[in-house]
Amino acid sequence: MHFAAGQSWSYRAPQGFESSRLLIGAIATFNGNRNIICSAVIHAPRRHADGHIEMVTIPFLPMTDAALAASVVSLCDAAAELPENFVEKLQEWSNDPKGLTAFTVPFEGFLDQMIAHQMAEIAGLSAA
Repeated sequence: MHFAAGQSWSYRAPQGFESSRLLIGAIATFNGNRNIICSAVIHAPRRHADGHIEMVTIPFLPMTDAALAASVVSLCDAAAELPENFVEKLQEWSNDPKGLTAFTVPFEGFLDQMIAHQMAEIAGLSAA
C-alpha cells in the first residue's frame, strides 16, 4: 500500500460506523525507512460509561505504517478535511520530550480498545 498525506481510508469500523474514515494528515519519515503516519479519524465510535455510543472525531492518531496497513480496507475517492486542531496536535506530538511515539497495533474503531491492545503488546500479553 502506498500512503500519502491527503488520503482518506475506510477501515474495519464497527457496525453502524461504516462512514468513519482515517484521514492522513502527515507522514514523518526517519532514517529513510521508518514512517509514522499521522492521521485523524472522523465519525469514530466512543462508548460512554453508561453504555451509549456516540460518533466523535479523533483529531490526531499517530501509527506506524505497518499498523495503518493492518487497519485500512480501501482508499476512498472522496477527500475529507482534517479536523481544525490536527496541526496543533501534530506540533504537540512533534515537540513531546518523550519522543515521537506511535501506535503499533491496528485501529478498529474504538480508541480505548486500541490503547488496551497497545498496552498488552508492550507487556507481552493478549488483550483479548
